[in-house]
Amino acid sequence: MDQLDEQYPLRLTIGRKLDSFNTGVQTGLYDSPLRRAEALDLSPEDGQHYQLHEGEKVRVSSRRGSVVAPVRFDPGLRPGLAFLTMHFHEQVATNNLTIDAVDPKSGTSEFKATAIRIEKCREE
Repeated sequence: MDQLDEQYPLRLTIGRKLDSFNTGVQTGLYDSPLRRAEALDLSPEDGQHYQLHEGEKVRVSSRRGSVVAPVRFDPGLRPGLAFLTMHFHEQVATNNLTIDAVDPKSGTSEFKATAIRIEKCREE
């Protein structure tokens, strides 16, 4: 697992959203209050620390790549922990941030966590 340091101080964990858990085949055609656009979920404390506003776009960078995502605050996250899903690559290409390593026994890819930093996107 990536180590946190001064350059990459946040732990990004990657997972699924409930409404998209089984690819959305059965529920994709129905409106759901759970369905939201992709965003980087941060604790409100991290939002304050980085002087961010809900919906503001940030560049999320790891040692392997970077993506741009809007910010959403989740009071259920502890400071220092961020969350993205991997559902909609065309919105946020989350796996560009993760490591290519695989578990030697199962062969499963390590797409679940990485060290990141975030920066406000510059106005263009």
